[in-house]
Amino acid sequence: MKHKTTLLIIGFIFLISCSEKSEFLNDCECEKIDLKNGITVNGKENRYSIVLPNNSWEPEVANNGISAGTFGENAFKYFGITEMRKAKPWMTLEEQQKDVESKYNVIESGITNVFEKKAIWNLVEEKFDTIPIVGLYVTVEHPKNDLFYTVNLAVSKNKYGKKEICELENIIKSFKMN
Repeated sequence: MKHKTTLLIIGFIFLISCSEKSEFLNDCECEKIDLKNGITVNGKENRYSIVLPNNSWEPEVANNGISAGTFGENAFKYFGITEMRKAKPWMTLEEQQKDVESKYNVIESGITNVFEKKAIWNLVEEKFDTIPIVGLYVTVEHPKNDLFYTVNLAVSKNKYGKKEICELENIIKSFKMN
């Protein structure tokens, strides 16, 4: 019995030591996906890049962004970047947040720092065709150019949820402007 208790405690400590707190989501800890052996995908004109776990994410580069995902039977994990020009006048963070909340079912939201600038993030519930999804959206301003980016992760809610978003956060963190 003593050995089982010791093994249980060691296993619990190992599990805790592998978990990281989500940078975005409230009350969420997980083991983040390791991107050390991932693939780097550059956007058009090499203005930005991200790292995906592997080629099975089947990245596609378009004129205004990148999309990638893994798709199974009625379930998926998706990552996307959309590059856009800033509207004049550019909205404050509070105005941006109100705009998002007027259009989407926001579950959680907050402010984070990206490239030494404050950025809003939102966890929202949506539907893709008939499949309910949970998506994490981060709005990132270009520090010099008149551009901004929406960087997002989404998972099908019928099979996945907040934990899987947490596990994939490193993809968002890999976003770089070249």
